[in-house]
Amino acid sequence: MSQITEEKQDRLNRRQALIQKGIEPHPSKFDRTHKLNDLKGIAEGQEVKVSGRIMLLRVIGKIAFFTLQDESGRHQAGVKVDDVGEENYELVDLLDRGDFLGVTGKMGVTKTGEPTVWATTLQLLGKSLAPLPEKFHGVSDIELIYRHREMDLVANPESFERFKLRSSFLSNCRHYLEDQDFMEVETPILTSVATGAAARPFLTHHNDYHMDMVLRIAPETYLKRLIGGGYERVFETAKCFRNEGSDPSHIQEFTQIEYYVAYKDYEWNMDFTERFLRDVLQKTFGKLQFEVIGKTGSTHTIDLSQPIPRYRLTDLIKQKTGIDVLEFSDAKELAKVIVAQGIEVEDADKKGTGTLIDELYKHSVRPGLIAPCFITKHTTEMKPLARRSYEDARLADSFQLVIAGWEVINAYSELVDPIDQRDRMKVQAEFRAAGDEESFELDEDYLEAMEMGFPPITGWGMGIDRIFALLTGQSNLRDVIFFPIMKPEN
Repeated sequence: MSQITEEKQDRLNRRQALIQKGIEPHPSKFDRTHKLNDLKGIAEGQEVKVSGRIMLLRVIGKIAFFTLQDESGRHQAGVKVDDVGEENYELVDLLDRGDFLGVTGKMGVTKTGEPTVWATTLQLLGKSLAPLPEKFHGVSDIELIYRHREMDLVANPESFERFKLRSSFLSNCRHYLEDQDFMEVETPILTSVATGAAARPFLTHHNDYHMDMVLRIAPETYLKRLIGGGYERVFETAKCFRNEGSDPSHIQEFTQIEYYVAYKDYEWNMDFTERFLRDVLQKTFGKLQFEVIGKTGSTHTIDLSQPIPRYRLTDLIKQKTGIDVLEFSDAKELAKVIVAQGIEVEDADKKGTGTLIDELYKHSVRPGLIAPCFITKHTTEMKPLARRSYEDARLADSFQLVIAGWEVINAYSELVDPIDQRDRMKVQAEFRAAGDEESFELDEDYLEAMEMGFPPITGWGMGIDRIFALLTGQSNLRDVIFFPIMKPEN
């Protein structure tokens, strides 16, 4: 229980006084007629019933003014002792800034011309026992903001509007896919195998079945099994969990949209992605140019109205570091070269080839990729679920969308050959057994589904938190997540 300060005790005393007067401090309902922002079009003299939180309370003898706030905005209400009577006016002395108040009254104006609801009846709708942040300071303590988002939303209008915009962004993503004949589906969050991405999972246990389980790191393999079952366009708005390090661009619980399409390839997918982004961003933000904050903290202007250029990953690594990763078939030899470049990779001698190439790319190449670009043709070790390229079997038909050094979309032509898939999963399982916790596990159920036959497939996963943080100029994913994971205060 929170500490009882002098102010909290005063509020508790006022709450008790309300109860003694027969006034319920937490009633069950209030039937309002208008949201506060709707009052702008209401004529003087018309009766209304409105409600909201008291953000400002001024008592001037026998008249009191309240600045109320609801989801739509703010508006002033006033009450005069002559209008409600001495007994009813006594309620004013028991109200606090932060209380929820219902006002029945008539539209009017003050002597200074400010639109005001003049109350004929006041009803307490919720007693606040903790004080709100000071009016002119809001909430600036970032730790407090992340732990108590509700306080941030009440005090900081820009945060309130940002999260409304996130909801609109997600809705527009869904609508675009539905308009393109995609069906939204749901797949398991609790699974027996960590698959669909290279990441360390969270572990849990199913007591009734006496089996260890993991929280999914991606919905990918289940969604592709649905394509094998006959659906041709599916997507999921998926909560995913990866038990790895935290930094401004990574968090262990995150949201992504992932979709899959039958009979298309990764090149079609890149073209589709450009159309998708332009439509969704224009509808959500009304623009295609954005000020974004890169991973180094610098601010950049990006333009998504232009065609997105495409670069091969292995070419970029070679240009930047001089290392041709395609020359290395042995992970330990590649690890030695990476370390010689001065790049620190934890437990480099235990990592698989794909993980090492990814580390090399993330350290040496990705930070310099500011303008939106597609990074294509990852090595097959980096993309164990991607189709091999016809032009070079060491490469995958894959792409990532990178903006200001942040990876926001991961995509490829899917591997649908069960023989090749089993061989690659076996290699990944060997790396995992040797200590690389980010390598894939062998997923027998997925392999059996693939053996029944898959059509050509392409798809992608887009991190909602990451791309929305970028587009709204936030440098930390926690600024676009209502309640991010936090360490215990003690």
